[in-house]
Amino acid sequence: MRPVSIVRFEQAYLAALLLGVLNILLSWDMLSAAYSADPNAAVLGTGFLIGSLAVSYGISLLLWFLTARKASSIAKWFLVVLFAFGVLSLLYSLAMGSWDGGLTGLFGVVGLLLQAVAVYFLFRPDARAWFATDDIAEGTFE
Repeated sequence: MRPVSIVRFEQAYLAALLLGVLNILLSWDMLSAAYSADPNAAVLGTGFLIGSLAVSYGISLLLWFLTARKASSIAKWFLVVLFAFGVLSLLYSLAMGSWDGGLTGLFGVVGLLLQAVAVYFLFRPDARAWFATDDIAEGTFE
């Protein structure tokens, strides 16, 4: 049985992913226009942009599955590193004045806060016990 902290991690993380999808849908016109304006990206076409987003969300869902369902501490640390990159990216955007302060910017910050909550739950005592059973890190695949 999964501990409460892992269930809460799962809820916060999946909510952040859903908010990210909603954010992409709301900003699609701006995103695809910016993508098309770059000559290097325009050569690849919008299909490549969609494929890149699908792969990105696929990786996020794989990390969620390995963390929340398979107790993979390796996946947990990948999530932590990706969260740290997200924080650094937001700070860089703020420092450079390129942060979109509209609804999409707000959704991005709320999504990052949901990820922070998710990461917090990965380090609670009951979650530590859950990751102590990590078969992947121990090399025993049952």
